[in-house]
Amino acid sequence: MDQLKALYCDYCKSYFVEPNEAVLGEIEKVCNGNSTTKTFNLSSLSIPEAQFTVLGKFFTQDYLCTSIHLNDCNLSSEALRAFLHGLVKNTTCRTLELKGNNIHGAGTEALAQVLRKNQTLENLRLEWNQLGSMDTPAFASFCDALANNKALVELDLRNNDISHVGATELATALKRNVTLRVLDLRWNNIGPIGSRALLACCQTNSTLNELHLAGNNVPDDIMQNINDALGKNTEKRQVHFGHSQNMAVLARQLQNVHTEKDRQVSSVLNRVSIQEQAMLKANKSLSMKIKKLEEALDDRKLAFNAVSAKNALLETDLTVATQQFNDAKNEIKKLQIEKDHLKQQLLKEHQKEKDELFNHQTKLQRELHDSLEVQRRLSEKVHDLERKNENLQTIICELRETITTTDRDHHLKLSALDNETQRLKLKHKEDLKDQESTSSREIQRLKESFTTTEQNLKEQITKFENIRTTLEREVNSLKSTITTQKLNHDENLQQEKLRMKNEEEKKQHELEDRLRSLIIAKEDLESRYNQQLIANREFQQKINYQSVEIETFKRQIEAVQTSNLSKDTEILENREKARTEYEKRLRVIQKDIERNEELKDQVKQLENDLKDQRYNDRNTIRDLETRLADLQTKLSQREQEISQLKHHEEKRLHFLRTAMLDYIGRETKTN
Repeated sequence: MDQLKALYCDYCKSYFVEPNEAVLGEIEKVCNGNSTTKTFNLSSLSIPEAQFTVLGKFFTQDYLCTSIHLNDCNLSSEALRAFLHGLVKNTTCRTLELKGNNIHGAGTEALAQVLRKNQTLENLRLEWNQLGSMDTPAFASFCDALANNKALVELDLRNNDISHVGATELATALKRNVTLRVLDLRWNNIGPIGSRALLACCQTNSTLNELHLAGNNVPDDIMQNINDALGKNTEKRQVHFGHSQNMAVLARQLQNVHTEKDRQVSSVLNRVSIQEQAMLKANKSLSMKIKKLEEALDDRKLAFNAVSAKNALLETDLTVATQQFNDAKNEIKKLQIEKDHLKQQLLKEHQKEKDELFNHQTKLQRELHDSLEVQRRLSEKVHDLERKNENLQTIICELRETITTTDRDHHLKLSALDNETQRLKLKHKEDLKDQESTSSREIQRLKESFTTTEQNLKEQITKFENIRTTLEREVNSLKSTITTQKLNHDENLQQEKLRMKNEEEKKQHELEDRLRSLIIAKEDLESRYNQQLIANREFQQKINYQSVEIETFKRQIEAVQTSNLSKDTEILENREKARTEYEKRLRVIQKDIERNEELKDQVKQLENDLKDQRYNDRNTIRDLETRLADLQTKLSQREQEISQLKHHEEKRLHFLRTAMLDYIGRETKTN
């Protein structure tokens, strides 16, 4: 501790700066701390700029500090550059926090220099700064340094005004980076363009596991695709980690087995040499016990035959295990064939539903066109009926004028009543003829009403001709008939108006029913679209089920491997038993002289058998390893096929959505 303080004071003297009490206190805390992670914390302290040049020189040396915190210190660009210049050569610092220091421009360049040369920094937190403001070239150099860095694991860039241009530069940098696992970009201005660039980066980068993009105006579909890509990266990393662990364990076990076998063989050879020396010494005493040794040899032959029978049983077990492995391989092939068949069926169903949707859409468009044509015709008919109504009203007005003229002429010219009646008769005939022609052309109901009125007028005219003396009565009757006719015309007009209104209401109801049917058809299309989504989800569940089955096959393969290992251990135990029996036999046959050479030949044969069996075991292990590698390649190919299928299904869904939206927009425009 005293040495570090003295070194700090010396650096202060060399730079003509007074030592800072806060810095001395942090040095004392770091030196007195017992934990392995030493934190040098000067956050939220007002420290002069000259002190950071001293600290930069101080941290060029490798001390116990594994974490440096300089949050909210209001560092200037010169102070930050001086401090980071010292961290370039530091090899102990793992975490650096510089939150809330308004870093931009030259400070960003200094951070890029640190990332290029420092290969020990693993965690860098730069929250609440201005690294990406105005899209300066300094941020581009920072991204280039990040691409070449091979030590950084976690990077925090929250609230740094990073636009879509900065996001694309980050994405291009991450395509070359192979160590970064966590990237926090919350509360920036990335937008859809930058998020698409990050999505492309996530699809190529296999090491990035976490990417936070909250508060960046990122669409939900892009966010979901990014999360899916990151999930695949985590799964690949877990699988790779587990496989590497298993391979390391297998390598250690194989190495241990080889060392143990070599040690056993060397011990056996040493024992054989010792026994040979003992046998040379004990040759004289072996002649008396030849018969006993022959009997013992017969017993040992029987035991050796039993061991060979056990070895044959073990070989049969090995063949059964290999047959089980081949059966599992055939089942995997069958599953692959079923998967291809299911994929073809789904593609056919999807194409069929697509054709049905297209036909239904054309049918709806045709019906819409017909309904619009009918509506146009009905509107033309309405206009014609209105024009006819106006003609009828003009005729009624003319009739009223004629009635007034007749009344006035009747009071003035009683003497010329005959002429007036004839004139009225002619006028009434002409009016009736006009009414009949107009009513016969257009509406049958009006024709009937007009014919009745014409008959009444004819009867009145005959009465006028027969009874000329009673002119006043006839005038009164004419007035009454005219009023009744007027009332009848008004009633007919009202009935016609009501009928027109009823027809218009019926047409409106029909149009509303057709609109409802179109809405129902639209809802049916949406339900079919939802059914298609459900079918896609079921297909995804089937894929997951197949992946689970693949995992079960992996476990079966591991079980076969464990059974092979157990059988190897049994073989080793049998070998050890054979060796012990052989040692006993050598102790008994120490006095045998004549059969010494035969025993040596037997020992050599056993050693050759052991070597052959060891060679066979190694070959079987290599075959199993190659099969495992083939299975892993097949699994990777299936994962790629599944990802391609997902991508195609997402494209098709996107096309369906755009088609539905275009169709709905056209309907709204036509309506």
